[in-house]
Amino acid sequence: MHATDRLNSLYGDNASEVAKGIPAQQLGDPSDFGRLCAMLCSDSARFVTGTSIPVDGGAYAGLQ
Repeated sequence: MHATDRLNSLYGDNASEVAKGIPAQQLGDPSDFGRLCAMLCSDSARFVTGTSIPVDGGAYAGLQ
């Protein structure tokens, strides 16, 4: 879950309560996606291929 207008429209004043269900204990910021995309487009990620990177504060428990 990320702090967006859509999240606020769904949860209203309770949007911050959603963060309690996220292991990072906070809502993501939309710029989290931008920073990841910038890193993946940089030379630092030149050898990263064919992967899925969740940007979810640890909410995906599939690998635990």
